[in-house]
Amino acid sequence: MAGSETNAVRAAWRNPGAIPILMLFVLGLSFAVVLVLNRVAAEGGVPFIPYVFWQSLGGCVILLILALTSSGVPPLSWEHIRVYVVAGSLNLTIPYLIFAFVAAKVPTGILGLGLSLVPVTIYMLALIFRLDSFRVIRFFGILLGLAGILFVLLPETSLPAPDMVGWVALGFVAPLCYALNAVCVAMLRPPEGDSVQLASGLMFTGSVSMLVLMAVTGKWWAFEGSFGDGHWATLMAMANNALSFYLIFELIKRAGPVFFSMVNYVATLTGIGLGIWVFSDAHSIWIWAALVLIGASLVLVNFVSMRS
Repeated sequence: MAGSETNAVRAAWRNPGAIPILMLFVLGLSFAVVLVLNRVAAEGGVPFIPYVFWQSLGGCVILLILALTSSGVPPLSWEHIRVYVVAGSLNLTIPYLIFAFVAAKVPTGILGLGLSLVPVTIYMLALIFRLDSFRVIRFFGILLGLAGILFVLLPETSLPAPDMVGWVALGFVAPLCYALNAVCVAMLRPPEGDSVQLASGLMFTGSVSMLVLMAVTGKWWAFEGSFGDGHWATLMAMANNALSFYLIFELIKRAGPVFFSMVNYVATLTGIGLGIWVFSDAHSIWIWAALVLIGASLVLVNFVSMRS
């Protein structure tokens, strides 16, 4: 970006306004709904690789229709293709495969707890890429977040079954991908192309990668069997994906990656709430203690970030 344009963007990031705040809450709810839909689809017998493919393809079709009726075909320059591939891998293919794979093995609320690590991880990545400076209060916040995760993984009584530890650890890889994506989108986003175009390009890339994975594994599924909860969950996931990926690009553009990271406040609390309401998930005292520690971590890391 040019210097004046960069300054204008950063000024907008410091004062997001009401619309980004509304987007933040809608996107947080959308993230939590992903976990619920994944679990419904898994329990409904939908194979997880085709499930990710269909929700990606459906979301892509929705966004392409919107793009063609408003701003036009998504740009195909190298800069745009790079964003499509990087964001498609980090924000769709890898985390959605992980979430879909572990959905039936781990309570939804615990997976939602993993989403709360994203803001802390974004700060750590900002230090690595020299996008931010070291501050003691933030470092202390990171230590609290780490302690929260250990409260989930280490005590034998924290999870419903001790053999869940490996699945929970795998599920926590997805938040790392989301954090990497937020930083990459902020750094790599080209000036041309609106959020609908970029989101549709991302979902097209994700759909192609999942089609290749289906071909390699031989796991094909095209809404076979009687239409049940799993089929409905797949259709709802298409619309939810279209909304969430548009909001990801638009929110980072309007308010920056640090403000965007706070979406996980909403996603974590909503994910736990939906898990209790929809699936009657029950959590041990260790899980609630982990939630308090990670919440304190988020406050310390993001309070300093927003003041900066």
